[in-house]
Amino acid sequence: MKRSTPKLQTKHSLEYFCTAASGVKEFPEFVGVATVDKDFVGSCSMIIHRKEPKHTVIKKFFEENSKEMRMYFLECQDNERFYASVIDGIKKHLNQKTGKHVLQQHSGCEWDDETGETKSFNRYAYDGEDFPKLDLLKHEWTALTEKALATKLTWENNKVIFFFSVVLPSVSLLQRSNSSLVSCHATGFFPDMVDLFWMKDGEEFHEDVEKGEILPHNDETFQMSIYLNTSSLPLTDWKKFSCVFQLFRNQKNITISLDKTKIRTNKNKSAAFYPIVLLPFAVLKSMSPALIVVSYLFLWLTGIRSFTHLK
Repeated sequence: MKRSTPKLQTKHSLEYFCTAASGVKEFPEFVGVATVDKDFVGSCSMIIHRKEPKHTVIKKFFEENSKEMRMYFLECQDNERFYASVIDGIKKHLNQKTGKHVLQQHSGCEWDDETGETKSFNRYAYDGEDFPKLDLLKHEWTALTEKALATKLTWENNKVIFFFSVVLPSVSLLQRSNSSLVSCHATGFFPDMVDLFWMKDGEEFHEDVEKGEILPHNDETFQMSIYLNTSSLPLTDWKKFSCVFQLFRNQKNITISLDKTKIRTNKNKSAAFYPIVLLPFAVLKSMSPALIVVSYLFLWLTGIRSFTHLK
């Protein structure tokens, strides 16, 4: 009698369970858990401050893909801040100044290997009651209770944060004078899980390099700079260098070559308008005319102010 071959599983799922608490001393302010096909694979919390893989296969994957591990580490840190601000916003909408409150999120995706069908979901609960859920087809939030209406409107007005959009930056080269460091400046990106680095002949270059911190803008996007000392660099070697902006959720990098003709200096303040041209078309298409005008004004002002921070 022949043994039947076990049927391979064709339907798979990736799920995230996140919980944020306010005023609950017995519970961490944030805890996140990830599962694959219902099996626990990792966690992130205010206690361990990192994404901790548990499954052997997942551990091996992260060992072989260190940048993916770094992405999850940064996302863990971001989630701590994100959920703290979200629960604070809900408390303000509901006029809750004190008390114990809990926000829960269940998100993820499911897919079928045989049919290729996929399904995604993202829903919230607050103090044990259903709250908004995201309709991915209509690209809008649905308030599941009357209490959630104000939160729904706030989230829909902040599409960058609450629709988890990816916003690519304007990347430019800046220099105060010929003897100053050359700054590779990326501005207007979201989220802040990014890397910015110099390359020489296709390899990461760390000598004579100073890396700045990721700084927030008032519109929820971020900026970052990395500096290269070119004082002893022969002009013939400049073509070997390039600056790379890498957004971990996006497979495409933004690369700008080290070229004197591309460097903006204090002597050419009209160059402050360049970021307007570089604003990605995909972003423009999703913005209202009023928001485009405001964004242009913001980028113009940022371009002028950036010269005061050059080294």
